[in-house]
Amino acid sequence: MKQCPNGHIYDEKRDAQCPYCANADAVNVQPAFPKTAPAAAPASEPFPPTVPVAKPSLNGIFEGGSSLENAPKSMGMTVALSRNEKGISPVKGWLVAVDGDKTGRSFELHSEQNSVGRGSNFDIDLYFDKTVSSDGSAVIAFDGENGKFYISPIFGKGKNNVYYNNNMLLMPAELFDYDKLKIGSCTYIFRSFCNEHFSY
Repeated sequence: MKQCPNGHIYDEKRDAQCPYCANADAVNVQPAFPKTAPAAAPASEPFPPTVPVAKPSLNGIFEGGSSLENAPKSMGMTVALSRNEKGISPVKGWLVAVDGDKTGRSFELHSEQNSVGRGSNFDIDLYFDKTVSSDGSAVIAFDGENGKFYISPIFGKGKNNVYYNNNMLLMPAELFDYDKLKIGSCTYIFRSFCNEHFSY
């Protein structure tokens, strides 16, 4: 493609000269496009200046959960779903799977109450074990005042029996290091991090 002195663009392989300008009788022939020239960026400022991008307000986006479904598509930013440094809930202990496909996997226990069940609405989601109730199985609570852990079955809703040191858990019980819990088809060992010897 070629541009003639009058600004017309034409295919020089098909036409030896501009077909628009070739007709000498044409009246008021106007350039189809303005003439072009290579653009040179100023030497001192090769790129336009930038300004900080204002972050959109996230108020109301995460009401009722941490889903991004209601977030505007033009947000132009990503949001981490993990808690930030100031809002993080420090780990207080762990459950560690000791049998089954998830042997060696640990689950963090945090302050206050930690619900255990199958589903994203539980603090400890045993999604991989289809024998765990989606209504919940147990609650493991950390008593920050005394540095102790307790486990309780979920009464009324949970459909699983929970076993505590090989005995069916029928009422709240204190947890000690290396206590064994059977929830669904897997067995877990409890370990504390915060206790009577240490706490944040």
